[in-house]
Amino acid sequence: MLKKLIKIATISMISGTIMFAANFNAQAEKDRHAFVNYFLKKFENPVANRAKYFPYVPIEELKKDYIYPLKFEDFKNGPMSWYRPAKEQFAEINDFPPYEIPLDDGKELFTKPFANGKTYSSCFPNPAIKQNYPYYDTKRDEIVTIGMAVNECRVKNGEKPLKYGKGDIAKVIAYLADKSRGQKINIKIPSANAAKAYEAGKKLFYKQRGYLSISCNECHVQSAGKRIRAEALSPALGSTTEMPVYRLKWGGLGTLQRRLVGCIKDTGSEKPKMQSKPVKELAYFLTYMSNGMKLNGPDTRK
Repeated sequence: MLKKLIKIATISMISGTIMFAANFNAQAEKDRHAFVNYFLKKFENPVANRAKYFPYVPIEELKKDYIYPLKFEDFKNGPMSWYRPAKEQFAEINDFPPYEIPLDDGKELFTKPFANGKTYSSCFPNPAIKQNYPYYDTKRDEIVTIGMAVNECRVKNGEKPLKYGKGDIAKVIAYLADKSRGQKINIKIPSANAAKAYEAGKKLFYKQRGYLSISCNECHVQSAGKRIRAEALSPALGSTTEMPVYRLKWGGLGTLQRRLVGCIKDTGSEKPKMQSKPVKELAYFLTYMSNGMKLNGPDTRK
């Protein structure tokens, strides 16, 4: 009888733990569904919904230059998902993708032996891993980005860490991204502290800041699908799928960290450090919002 009671209690405890763990991402899932549905409705029919979403865009431009209706997977293409001129322009550019040479460099770096004779494959035997980053490491109690993982692999093998943002680290990540192409983003929230990190990232995304007093949300949610002069504003949904990205503005590859730091700086805020806690939390939130979307990086952007 005692053994039976212990067994029942154990099963109840395990079940309760599973249910409790599942609740860590309950709010995030509500946020994500609302996020996705907003963009699907916004780009369902911009002409019919002009008054609500695009009141200042000329009706002729909506009819001529806007692509619709958009499906969930379309948003991984950034401004090319909704703006026909951008789609046509980048289709021509990607006949000979500018990221191809740095991608080849990334493959060479990945397979080149370290001084100890090992390679990156000693840490990443299956390089198709990018869909799982950034992730929350419950043992370390922190967010681990793919850039951190690359540098930790180097240090583990007696090499110096690379500078974050661009250069060799972007090339190695580009190789990992290419090998992960087509994999679906799979970000999880495994603990209470992970949920706090997610909430901190969400707060930073919606917070007005800098001397311009604007937020990420204002440009990439509310104004997504609009233009600032010749610049087509990309939707936040799917914004991490193409990373690292070759930006024509940069003339080279850059990581998600570089892009986020640049965006924050553009609001008139003090430039945060790459891999700082707030930047990692923002990356965690943004990537979670695109859960289930297929990776398509590296890619080209303005």
